[in-house]
Amino acid sequence: MEKQKISNLGGEEQKPAGSAQNSPADDRLFFNVMPKAAGELVQAQIKIEETKPEPDGTKTQPAESRLKKLGKYKLYIILAIIVLIGGSIVYVVANKLGQSSFQDPAAATVGSNTTKKPVVKSGTTPPTGAPDFTTPQSWRDRYFPGCTDKTQCGDDADADHDGLTNLEEYNLHTDPNNPDSDQDGLSDGDEVHVFGTDPLNAHTGKIAKFNDADFFKGGFNITTNTKLTSAQIADIGKKMQTFGLHQPTITTLGNILNTLYGFTQQAIGDQTPSASTTPTTASSTIVSGIDESAAAKQGRDAQRTNTIRNIEIALVKYFGDNKLYPQDNNFTSMVADIKPYMKIATDPIDPINKPPFVYSYMATQNGTSTDFNLSFYSETQSQLITKNAAAAQKDVNTEQADIYDSQRETDLQSLRTSLLLYSNDNIAGSQTYVFPTVDKFKTAIVPKYLNQIPTDPKTGMDYTYQVSGNFSSFTLKTVLDDPPAGTTGYVCDQDSCQNY
Repeated sequence: MEKQKISNLGGEEQKPAGSAQNSPADDRLFFNVMPKAAGELVQAQIKIEETKPEPDGTKTQPAESRLKKLGKYKLYIILAIIVLIGGSIVYVVANKLGQSSFQDPAAATVGSNTTKKPVVKSGTTPPTGAPDFTTPQSWRDRYFPGCTDKTQCGDDADADHDGLTNLEEYNLHTDPNNPDSDQDGLSDGDEVHVFGTDPLNAHTGKIAKFNDADFFKGGFNITTNTKLTSAQIADIGKKMQTFGLHQPTITTLGNILNTLYGFTQQAIGDQTPSASTTPTTASSTIVSGIDESAAAKQGRDAQRTNTIRNIEIALVKYFGDNKLYPQDNNFTSMVADIKPYMKIATDPIDPINKPPFVYSYMATQNGTSTDFNLSFYSETQSQLITKNAAAAQKDVNTEQADIYDSQRETDLQSLRTSLLLYSNDNIAGSQTYVFPTVDKFKTAIVPKYLNQIPTDPKTGMDYTYQVSGNFSSFTLKTVLDDPPAGTTGYVCDQDSCQNY
């Protein structure tokens, strides 16, 4: 039998007829019945945001999840931001302060036309003469304490007269008060401008047995360890004439400068300190406005001595052809007469050329003019130096002897250098040196190390060569025409060359 349920809108449920009475309990059981929907019941669902895969296959967390995760690191993020901002402020402040106190050590490269000038320290007053001072103050304090004189410590000054300005010395790290920073016998400026060697390395040729000066004494190429070609010798000679030479190069190479490189004694005499690069001291002469330093005076006297010596030699040669000396009692006219006899270019004008510093000449009027007086005034001796025919003849003899002796010394130095190169190429095992036997001496070094074996310029004879029994040492000897007092000749071995 089908049950019927009747819903009373008033809230009471009507009982069907014949139904039993409810229990006496006052509570009644009510049921709220939802109308049955058509089809299946729709279940309540919680919407979950699905993650979408990234192109690389990983899944990105929902924004809400990421924010919660970032929240855990909030403190670290804030600290990182503070560090970044603070660091930027410190960098800007430090850079600002640094620009006012830092001195840029970069300056002009030797030979360059552009110069990057160091920044002057903030809060200091540039020294008198700026911008003649672009080297760092700390550098000037080291080498020229308290100096404000641009002729001594300025960029263009050459305090040690080595051919390098102070600015060049600074850039090359050489000593501006030492003309030979590496003590190899060549001035710093000559190494840079003439020989192309390192002024801070005495062994640019990388052979410890001899230094840079040894190469040029023997006429060897410092790069290839072979004999200089005529073109290379000419190039070095040209640079000598262009840049000049300085001490100690002049003393170290001596007459080799003339005999090998064609650098004349007159040119050597011209290498005097410039008035613009040396502080002026109290004058001891009647001429003002010139460099009065001892080095300058010695340089000018050296030039005078060389000039007078060259003229003496030419006068003797003139007399040999004409049987008398020039009759002109005028120095300039006399020089014009003997010019064809002068092999070395000579400046007939005194370096100062103001009385008493003038050259003078007078022929002795004794009917035959077989004598003369030739004079110059010496600054270092403060007196007139006079030469006559007898002194000139003696000087001529000495000059010829010196020419021969200089050639002999040059020859032995070349032979020594070639023997050292030979040894360097042939040593083996524990040997320190190895040299060829006497009979194989010539073929061992020619033509690899020398184009030909030199001989005595006066006699044409071979120089004496001897080698020890174990071939570890040698001697080369020659007799000199005009050796230094107390000596006879010149000798070289594997260690050095010297008079004996």
